[in-house]
Amino acid sequence: MTRIFVVKTSCLCELYEVPGFSDPRVSVLLRERRVSQEQARFYVPLACLYQLCDHIADVGDGSRRRRLARQVARDVESSLHEDIPWVITPPRRRVEFADLIRVFSSDPGRLQLGLTNVDVMEIAHQLKRKYSSSPDYRVHIWTTRQDLKAYEPDPEPDPLV
Repeated sequence: MTRIFVVKTSCLCELYEVPGFSDPRVSVLLRERRVSQEQARFYVPLACLYQLCDHIADVGDGSRRRRLARQVARDVESSLHEDIPWVITPPRRRVEFADLIRVFSSDPGRLQLGLTNVDVMEIAHQLKRKYSSSPDYRVHIWTTRQDLKAYEPDPEPDPLV
């Protein structure tokens, strides 16, 4: 069975162990989970990379901040050329963005999630539709937010949080 994970900023912060935005216990568990999901595909919305880099910019230790920034830059470069360690979802076209804003504004419950979270949710559902003809695909959302996790297309059998 192929698993697809749409990775939210909170989990990126855990994977990179961004000070002030990660919990050492959760970071270890998530890295172990990542290794155990070796055959999975990981999608990262561009908006989540922006947020990750904003959090890295807030790291007080300059040398750690530079090290994290370089690591993210290497991973993004690799992702753009080889889709490893993840597939970066491209920015939305104007029409798609307008549709996303309509989805965001149409449900007051989603307003608590924020636009980036709605984007993550929509990407997960698009991937589910794309692979719906193959019963061997499951699409999950990696996040530390339970309210967003509730929107994942296929409930993860053993969620981290």
